[in-house]
Amino acid sequence: MSICARLSLASVVSAFTIPIALAVLGAASAAHDTADDAPWNPFGAVNSVEVFTRPFDGSSYPEVRASSTVCATLPELVAFVEDVARFASWIPDTDEARLLAQPSPRAQIYYIRTAMPWPIRHRDMVYRLAESQDSSPTPDVVVSIEGVPEYIADYPGVVRMTAVTGQWTFHEDAGRTHIDLVMHIEPGGNIPAWLANRRIVGTPSKMLENLRRQFVSLCHDAP
Repeated sequence: MSICARLSLASVVSAFTIPIALAVLGAASAAHDTADDAPWNPFGAVNSVEVFTRPFDGSSYPEVRASSTVCATLPELVAFVEDVARFASWIPDTDEARLLAQPSPRAQIYYIRTAMPWPIRHRDMVYRLAESQDSSPTPDVVVSIEGVPEYIADYPGVVRMTAVTGQWTFHEDAGRTHIDLVMHIEPGGNIPAWLANRRIVGTPSKMLENLRRQFVSLCHDAP
């Protein structure tokens, strides 16, 4: 049974969810250009979030993978992440976020605008998140992320990112949920390479760090 059916979600894990300031995503989609067996290069670990990168074919920007464990059950975690009103509390630099459509019980479409430091113009993207329909007996929940930049018209003064692909994987065990987030972002427009790469690499880890903090009181070993 899908997580949407189990939890009767109006919208499942966003993010994406996740623009350059990543928001909330597919690595699982046909748009993924990097070979599945390409090795991940350790980038570092901060606050129990491990970060890896690898080149993405045809792009100047790397694909990023962030992994961590949150002290929450899968239903608890999803109930938090699917709430658009809470996006700004865990997706860094979220300036605006809203649900645009739910084309099926397994898919949602979100708009997220990300604030950028002056004089860089803000970025935005429309994200389509879809839960895998794989019926194999596995405790994992997989949600693909795909940018759909032409879904709505551009906003004046805001740069629409040209491409986003990615995937959330959730695995619950003993009351905790392991999160694995893979993302590749094409920010579009003119942006300094150092800033783009810092945001692209740093934001996914910050997202997971923020989620860990939201549920730290539920950890048995919490201070």
